[in-house]
Amino acid sequence: MYDEKKLKEFYESTIEDYNRNLRVEDIAVVQTVERADNSFTQIGMRPLIEDDMFIDPGFFPRLPSAGMMVAVGEEDFLIKALLDNKEIERIEMKEDVKEFPKYAYNYNEAVILLSTKFFVKIFTQLMNRIAYGSSHPILDSRYRIISIPEKMLGSRIIIIEKNAILWEKELFLDKTTGKKEKIDIMVKPASIGKVDITLRSINKIKYIDSELIKILEVQNEPTTT
Repeated sequence: MYDEKKLKEFYESTIEDYNRNLRVEDIAVVQTVERADNSFTQIGMRPLIEDDMFIDPGFFPRLPSAGMMVAVGEEDFLIKALLDNKEIERIEMKEDVKEFPKYAYNYNEAVILLSTKFFVKIFTQLMNRIAYGSSHPILDSRYRIISIPEKMLGSRIIIIEKNAILWEKELFLDKTTGKKEKIDIMVKPASIGKVDITLRSINKIKYIDSELIKILEVQNEPTTT
């Protein structure tokens, strides 16, 4: 059977990796629930791997970035929901992309989701207005900047006021840690020599206040290389 110490290390390292990369909680207000219903969405992965990871002393019981992949899946789910929301104001931004901060001036405390397409230019040209030291860069001492892969955001910048999005997440009792966690991990024997691993979170976007969000559609900006 599997080594209990190896299982515990796997659970703990995966939970730590997930929580460390949980950027949805920097964008939305997240509330936890004890039990989800069928209106929630499951986000996760189910790899089938060699069971030596939990048996052989020479194997480290870890799947690098497995927890991160679930957290990124949640982030992608949120970005898609915003881009699909037809009630959110869309602005065609035809001026230089470095002028985008003026669209956030009427926000008290906002998060800026910046496509990586513009990352180098923005952080070079606005370097004197960006501070570091917290979990995310801060623009003009007011706005947190979170970079989002270009494959998700394309030529867009999204400005989100604090409390604009309410997200609900189911809690799970982790048997190895004895704590309630936001990610569910299950390890089961599969075929001979294989182990079936399920990593998942259960989520729901309860509401989006479209009046507190803007999507800037940046025009005619070359891709950085």
